[in-house]
Amino acid sequence: GDVDMNLGRKNMELFVFVLILLASVIVSSILEQMIAGLSLPLLQIAVGLVLAIILPGLSSVHLDSELFLMLFIAPLLFRDAKETSRLKLWQNRWSILSMAIFLVFVSVLCAGFIFHLIIPSIPLAAAFACAAALGPTDAAAVGALGSIIDLDDRQKILLSGEALINDASGVVSFQFAIAAAVTGLFSLADAIGSFSLLFFGGIAIGLVLGYIAKMIMQFLRQRGYVNTIVHVIYEVLSPFVFFMAAEELHLSGILAVVAAGIVMQELNPRMVSPDAARNQMVSNSFWDVIIFLINGILFLMLGMQLPNVMRADSMEGVDPWVIIGAVLAITAVIIGIRFLWLFAMEKVYRKNNEGCNKEVSGARKALVTTIAGPKGAVTLSIIMTIPLVIENDVAFPHRDLIIFVTSAVILCTL
Repeated sequence: GDVDMNLGRKNMELFVFVLILLASVIVSSILEQMIAGLSLPLLQIAVGLVLAIILPGLSSVHLDSELFLMLFIAPLLFRDAKETSRLKLWQNRWSILSMAIFLVFVSVLCAGFIFHLIIPSIPLAAAFACAAALGPTDAAAVGALGSIIDLDDRQKILLSGEALINDASGVVSFQFAIAAAVTGLFSLADAIGSFSLLFFGGIAIGLVLGYIAKMIMQFLRQRGYVNTIVHVIYEVLSPFVFFMAAEELHLSGILAVVAAGIVMQELNPRMVSPDAARNQMVSNSFWDVIIFLINGILFLMLGMQLPNVMRADSMEGVDPWVIIGAVLAITAVIIGIRFLWLFAMEKVYRKNNEGCNKEVSGARKALVTTIAGPKGAVTLSIIMTIPLVIENDVAFPHRDLIIFVTSAVILCTL
């Protein structure tokens, strides 16, 4: 009986938590209309912070990292993949891969060394773990900021493609850095092998599952078994199934979702049936609501976690000014490397494409693309999975401090 009562109480607390989040998303949306010129993500972070201060119990609610990725990031990326042009992705494939993989690794190395240099008591492997968590740009942030920043088509496709892929490179880098910090061992060959398996295996299983799902839908549609409700539910459930299937095979669930979304894109012929048009209209409206809620909940939860990582004991004896210096230095390194990388890409692109628009300078375009790729809730979800202890039950060195620095850098990039 006591167990049943405890379970009932926890379920009720979770239900209340969800209701508060949904109500807060509505409130933040109304406030955005009332306060001109304020970005919605920052407003939602502020609302989340106020909630955590008023109701401290809310900030103690945590989600498992894999569950977090499946519930929030998988549907976001699936929708983005379905809406992103396959042709444009292919045309910009080398630029996207360089940003989503090589730029992440370069940033991890540089930011990790800087972090360790400023606070030497933080082991180098742990500093690399912090930098790796800061590797991915946040899909929710990119989507939300894209509506208030004037981006051209190439900038949009680069940012969308980067957000679709760089979660995997950041997560894998983080996992190997943590393994090195916990065990004191690191093998470059094993790291490259595991990354290749996760990366290419995730894409392969996603392509297969996406093709199968598309064939099943076409088969059912041809026989008249698909109405609007079935169509929408089938689409909404798909990313969760793809993610879980890939993770069960120890492959990248995120990349599987992205690959499946690209395969399941609907071609839009000029003449479509009334049923198909109605299905698409309802599906788009439903997805718009889901994506808006997910974006809002992610930024609210980020704000709600801030009191946990801004406690005085999180400083762990390190001078606060040194910590502030570390935050600013890491932010500057990440943004600086990203700008230089994108500026070089823009120079190469302009050299190889004489017909491109040169009215706006390459430096300005690179700067806008740099700032339009902030960090967000994905980074926070990754860094929260740092283990409490290393070998021999010794506490992970400066765990709270690393989480604090990571959260502060997220805010700086936003």
